[in-house]
Amino acid sequence: MWRRALLLAILPVLPALSAAPCPAARLELIAIREWSEPRPDFGGFSGLVMAPDGSAFHAVTDHGMLYHARIARRPDGTIAGIATDWARPLLDAKGRPAKGFTGDAEALAPDGGGGLIVAFESYARIARVVPPDMAPQPLSRWDRFRDLWGNEGFESVLRLPDGRLMVILETPRDGHYPTLVAGGGDWAPGPPLPAPDDFHAADAALGPDGRVYLLERRFGFLRGFETRIRRFDPPGAGGWRGAGELLLQTPPGRLDNMEGISPWRDAAGRTVLTMISDSNFHYFRPTYIVEYRLIEDAER
Repeated sequence: MWRRALLLAILPVLPALSAAPCPAARLELIAIREWSEPRPDFGGFSGLVMAPDGSAFHAVTDHGMLYHARIARRPDGTIAGIATDWARPLLDAKGRPAKGFTGDAEALAPDGGGGLIVAFESYARIARVVPPDMAPQPLSRWDRFRDLWGNEGFESVLRLPDGRLMVILETPRDGHYPTLVAGGGDWAPGPPLPAPDDFHAADAALGPDGRVYLLERRFGFLRGFETRIRRFDPPGAGGWRGAGELLLQTPPGRLDNMEGISPWRDAAGRTVLTMISDSNFHYFRPTYIVEYRLIEDAER
């Protein structure tokens, strides 16, 4: 009951979140929905992949669980309900449930062939899974990223338009997020992604428009979380062009700890950005699914 009261208290201020200081595009809030399941392992979501039509999603937790859920939508496209189909543990190389040091899954991306790419922190690594089979297909040597073992490592994984995989590290260094790109059977440093201030990367995904959507967050103990979304053209031979297009930056405390983002297209062909929050497995912090519709300048 108290969660419903909290949500009702938040809703009156939500329209302000759709404002974005961007001359070419803006985000329009269309949904904020609590998702819950009576499971002790529910929560802590850190990666999200939506179905191309927004009818379902996969979500991964930092305790090594992969969830699949369906979304019922109203005629206008807003969320009517969320129903969980299944939840299964990711497996380690020996076929055991990944947990603890090996289970800190932080990012999720479609592989383009029906599978999912998972990036892990703690024991930093990248693997492919093809649900319902949770056995990992390693995409790197087991110790390739040993210098990144621990927290604040891989936070985002995405497939670029040319098919290459890219991972983005969480913490900026010298005004940029370090990246790594797969190629030639190994991973090499990729083009540094502009990071102009003290926000940290939370997730990134390739949109149906062929552009990269970067989700960032900033936290203050007294203020709460700020959420930012920037859009970039894919990097070319000269790297990223500019500091990205700012689509959203929320006031402190307006949204929770948003950790996953996944763009898709609705029935009218419009881009929708779906985000999921990380409750850190705290009972008093719900998991939220938040959706924004992208309004381009030509649609105004």
